[in-house]
Amino acid sequence: MVVTRISANDAMQLAADRRACPPIQLGALLELDPGGDAVADAKEVARVLRGRLATVPQLGRRLERARWGVGPPHWVRTDDEPEVTVVELGRAGPASGGTTRPRTARAVEDRQVLDHFADLVTTRLRPDRPLWRAEVLADSRGRPVGVALVAHHVVTDGVGGLSLLDVLADPVADPAADHPSHRTGVSSAARGGATAGEAGRQPSRARCAGLRRLLWAARELGIRRTQLADRCSLLQPTGPRRRLDVVDVDLTRVQEAARHLDATVNDVVLVAVSGALTRLLEHRHEPVRTLVASVPVSAREAGRELGNAVGVLPVRIPAVADAQVRLAAIRAARRRLAEGRRGSSSALLGPAFRLLAAVGAVQWFVNRQRLVHTFETNVRGPVRQLAIAGTPVRRIVPMAVNPGNVTVSFGLLSAGGRLVLGVVTDPDHVPDRDVLVDAFTTELDRLLGQEARAARGEGAGAAR
Repeated sequence: MVVTRISANDAMQLAADRRACPPIQLGALLELDPGGDAVADAKEVARVLRGRLATVPQLGRRLERARWGVGPPHWVRTDDEPEVTVVELGRAGPASGGTTRPRTARAVEDRQVLDHFADLVTTRLRPDRPLWRAEVLADSRGRPVGVALVAHHVVTDGVGGLSLLDVLADPVADPAADHPSHRTGVSSAARGGATAGEAGRQPSRARCAGLRRLLWAARELGIRRTQLADRCSLLQPTGPRRRLDVVDVDLTRVQEAARHLDATVNDVVLVAVSGALTRLLEHRHEPVRTLVASVPVSAREAGRELGNAVGVLPVRIPAVADAQVRLAAIRAARRRLAEGRRGSSSALLGPAFRLLAAVGAVQWFVNRQRLVHTFETNVRGPVRQLAIAGTPVRRIVPMAVNPGNVTVSFGLLSAGGRLVLGVVTDPDHVPDRDVLVDAFTTELDRLLGQEARAARGEGAGAAR
């Protein structure tokens, strides 16, 4: 019998998650529009999802730990049918989380969905079952309002997880309109069971990943000039709860702003993120000199779908009001990334976390680290508009959980012409999350306003 061991990246995730609270899990919320062209109730959507999830062999496996000294954990196939449950959220009640904003009935319903989704992502998955979960969320009339998907990070990273959307979504009427360059796509290899953790590396590739990859890893991590992150209230030991707020903008506008700023979409978002955190700390009367954002870097290769293939790029950004100064620092970090092999930092991070795990110090480290203030993830979803069992998906909301002492993190997803940013906070340490979300919206609006003024030809003076 062939034993499929987990990869080195997956072993690092397990080491970091052993005592993590909340667990290292990620999710995607597919918000549905039951008032549109819906042709199915929540139970029918669940039935359709069960059938489609059953076609992905990787989701029919659970993780089994080997005896001490035998080797890393390995995957074991199960004969269980994919479990997709229907959860009725009931009638809209008061919004949770301590926010004082007045809310419409639709906003309160959206808040209920987001809060339930956040609770689901932060609830540890059962280790004796496949490490993922799916729920169809229904309103009080049984109409489907969302599909919540949660997986442990050992199953997939954000990019790999989105590859499932082509399986879950209704097939397109015109396949030519769904060009491969516009899809996340679960490949035939993925449907057959080949993953990043399972694919055997060629000996020549393994040899090339030696000293050169370690040098690239050190450069990607910026080790030569590593400094501790400034002390502030963004870094506090976090609890088990998280709350999720969403900022949703037109992707084309952000792309235009990036083009006029000679930047990428992620650069623009990082400028807004750093500006928002600067404003939040000013609101708390805690000025800092520099903010450090950890940005995952995908090392995913063609044909790899599920599994993990990711490194880390720390970005040091001056905590100043001038957006151009912040953008210059972000560009410099991106140039550092371009000089090496993307995602190579895992060559150093993996052994380091396994060493910490061996001495039982992983949780001690993540609860006290002063390397980064926040995490920002950015993945691309499908371009086409999705539907499940005939019910349109109005937007996809990402959520990644970071345990330890980071109280604020950001997840970015572009899909269906929208750019959706999930702001994840520990509600016990970020009671002023409205200030943070409003600050981010203001910073992003200002950057998009610069693009609009440039398009009208109002000149650089107006852009300042």
